[in-house]
Amino acid sequence: MSDRDNRPERTFLFGPFRLSTSKRVLLEGDRVVRLGGKAIEILIALVERAGELVSKRELVEIAWPDTFVVEANLTVQVAALRRALGEDDTANQYIVNSPGRGYRFVAPLKVLEEGRAGFDQPASPEAHNLPAQLTRLVGRAEALQAVKRKLTDGRLVSIVGPPGVGKTAIALQLAETMLSQFRHGVWLIDLGSIADASLIPSVIASALPIDVRSSDMLSGIAAALRYKNLLLVFDNCEHLIDGAAAAIRELLRGSGDIKALITSREPLRIEGEQVFRLPPLEVPPMAATLGAKDVSSYPAVQLFVERAAAIVNGFELTDANAAFAAQICRGLDGNPLAIEVASARVDAFGVKGLAARIEDRMHLLADSHRGSPARHRTIAAALEWSYQLLSEDEQYVLRCVGIFSGSFTLDAAVSVIPARERIDTASILADLVCKSLLAVDVGSEGARFRLLEIAKAFVLAKLIEKSERDELAVRLASCLTEMLRKCADGPKRVQTLREAVQELDNVRGILNWAFSPGCRPQAGVALTAAAVPVWLENSLLTECIVWTTKAIEALEATAESERSEMILKAAFGLAVMFTEGMTSRSREALNRSIELAGQLGDRQWELRARLGLVLFLHRRGDFKGALEGTKRIERLVADAGEPAAVAMTKSVKSASLFFRAEYATALNLAREAHEYFRTHSDASHIGRWGLNHSIYAQCVMARAYWNLGRFDRTVRACLSAHSEAEETGNPTSICQALSWCGASLFLSLEDLDRAAGAIQRFKQVAQDNNIKSYVFASIGFEGRLLFLRGEIEPAERLLREALSKLSGAQYDNVSIPFLGRLAELLVVDRRPEEGLLASAECLERTKATDALWLLPDALRIHGDVLAALEGPDSQSAEVNLRESIEVSVRQGALGWELRSAESLANFLRRKHQDEEASAVLDRTLGKFAEGLEAVPFRRAKTLLDELRRVASPEEARPSARRPDPRV
Repeated sequence: MSDRDNRPERTFLFGPFRLSTSKRVLLEGDRVVRLGGKAIEILIALVERAGELVSKRELVEIAWPDTFVVEANLTVQVAALRRALGEDDTANQYIVNSPGRGYRFVAPLKVLEEGRAGFDQPASPEAHNLPAQLTRLVGRAEALQAVKRKLTDGRLVSIVGPPGVGKTAIALQLAETMLSQFRHGVWLIDLGSIADASLIPSVIASALPIDVRSSDMLSGIAAALRYKNLLLVFDNCEHLIDGAAAAIRELLRGSGDIKALITSREPLRIEGEQVFRLPPLEVPPMAATLGAKDVSSYPAVQLFVERAAAIVNGFELTDANAAFAAQICRGLDGNPLAIEVASARVDAFGVKGLAARIEDRMHLLADSHRGSPARHRTIAAALEWSYQLLSEDEQYVLRCVGIFSGSFTLDAAVSVIPARERIDTASILADLVCKSLLAVDVGSEGARFRLLEIAKAFVLAKLIEKSERDELAVRLASCLTEMLRKCADGPKRVQTLREAVQELDNVRGILNWAFSPGCRPQAGVALTAAAVPVWLENSLLTECIVWTTKAIEALEATAESERSEMILKAAFGLAVMFTEGMTSRSREALNRSIELAGQLGDRQWELRARLGLVLFLHRRGDFKGALEGTKRIERLVADAGEPAAVAMTKSVKSASLFFRAEYATALNLAREAHEYFRTHSDASHIGRWGLNHSIYAQCVMARAYWNLGRFDRTVRACLSAHSEAEETGNPTSICQALSWCGASLFLSLEDLDRAAGAIQRFKQVAQDNNIKSYVFASIGFEGRLLFLRGEIEPAERLLREALSKLSGAQYDNVSIPFLGRLAELLVVDRRPEEGLLASAECLERTKATDALWLLPDALRIHGDVLAALEGPDSQSAEVNLRESIEVSVRQGALGWELRSAESLANFLRRKHQDEEASAVLDRTLGKFAEGLEAVPFRRAKTLLDELRRVASPEEARPSARRPDPRV
């Protein structure tokens, strides 16, 4: 066990806080203080040795065991801790710094044994993606209550105000206090990193725990949230106000249990919007004499003092500096951002000097910003003033991080910022955090830095002014490309690709730059190719299509471009297949990727593209082509040397063999594939291969069991596939399991209650996510269910609607079976002439596509229709029915054989050949070892008993070769 595991279980009480060493969590009252894992380890180490100096080296070893990190990481974590603990006006009352040596915890402590602590940690993590709020919200209690009342009474509240007034801070604080009120969570959607309104749905999807596979992503999101109870916080909407308004309107219309809280410089101006205009912090009035008591009650001064105290140990508001503090806050119009930026320089100039310099700087910049509102000029002045006070090296690093559109890691910053002599990038970043020019979000995996939106625009302007943007953009493009490639190729692909969503703001920023006229399109091509697995794994398929299209258009005729084209075409083909369907665009893209992979000798990518193409062919019903494609894949896998590829090949091969009616072999391969995925849950499915092959293999298992007549195992396999699919939360996987297993197989077993539940869920998920092919299939299954319940007229209407739509979508492997179901319905409705057209087409298309798995049933249905049309003397009917049984026996398809035997027995009975009819049924029923309570078995058994009673009462006993279903 590690030293961490051996810690005594104790709870430390200090100030308003409780810290548990065993649960590794900090509480302030009843509120969990959200700290990252590194920060909590540092705090525990300091508290356990309270009063002692703990060296920097020791703290680094505690927080980053067996890992080399620069010392600036520790500085950032301690800064985050101080902010989280800084609830009083005096700073550093808990942790003090011994320059160059280490840190010391100095607050009084009370220690409780863990069992007596009364310490209740939340049982499960909260459903949200809110960043930790590391600073106290000052002077906003009334505003918080006012916005909360509006949000309680309504569904859409917009917090409106000028830049820097604290809209985001209010929204995040309110969202955190309301976490318990929304069953499905509170989710932050930051629009500040994108400039194109078309990407709004993609940003929403990447922020929410949903999968959307639809050509109309916004409709898919709205459908996925239809039955959810959650709060959406849209931040920085002003630059995309029309697009944001349209998106929010559609989401709110789609569900009556969703609420939205937005921040913007202007209202959305849509129905139901309640606007709260956030004013600046209240500032002291002009007065001849102002003492500390006179100004300390004003929120603007409170904020100034608190932030200054966080920088300068021992800083206090006194009668001597109170008037100058008030002057600073008035001069900055009570704008919280401007006050925070300014207060960070108290250490350099004191309060009096700071007041004078702010007045000078504002006067200096007034003329150059006359076109902007007064508060905008104030913030620009404060930022410009603060920027000029930085050292040259600090200015350089601050400009460089302006290239990031979103948050970034310390490693990324060090990699992107060009090295200069005597510049320690990591240390300067930590200093910029302390000076409130950078924010830092500390999570379990480490710290991520970010520029505030208003500071981001200012710094980017400086970067462009210095003609440094292009060089840094090229470096960031290279950094992101390498980072994303490692995510896709690492040992925990699924986890890392999902976490890589947080890099997409930076990816979008660089791609917008790269594909702009006169920039670096080839850098954009390389980055797009590297980002493909992230988009696929996170179901951002529409965004994937947008960027891969731009990248393909920008390709140049070079050897390197061929490799990029190979990757881009494979991704484009898969994304289009899931969103638009089995179109020529999808097929051509996948074939082009295969062609390029072959030319380049890249077996890995050829394998990926060929797997995608086989899936395409399965869905299109081209089983001959799919089997040939599977054979080619097998030849590739022999040299690929990747176990996951072997398992996925077994998955698609099992399906290809199933469609060829080689059930035993298909079942064994599907079992082997599923066993691999069961024991390798981190194997990437959709991100690399376009489909969840674990679910695919289970569907083959369930269908093979039914065809083999193992009805009990069929039910268990169906339920297992449904359960795993629901656990993934992936709509395509859920629909796949419900279509292949639940809806179709429960109907085949005539388990109508289970079938009804599966069809309802299938239709709901397909509609909610706008997966049109599955919506069409659900209509057909619903029609079949109504037929089995005796509701002929509505059943026919739904079956015909499904056939029409599935035919247009070219989903033959679903539409052909429905043709047979329609023929059965028409016979029951005494329209055998019409039924003959449907059954003949079903049989013809079954043979044309080599769909051997359907052949016994297509022959049976055609035979039944001919018998209804021509009567018991129809030789054609008997030939088809007997051939159906022969094919079933040859395939080992006991499920189909049971149906065909029942049909032939009924046909022979009408010819008064009861003895032969009895023998036909007896042979088939005697083969069953399970499923004896299934409706098809019991109905056939009842028919056999009736035939025996007619033939001879003495022969009415159960066959010795067949188990009695009553046992």
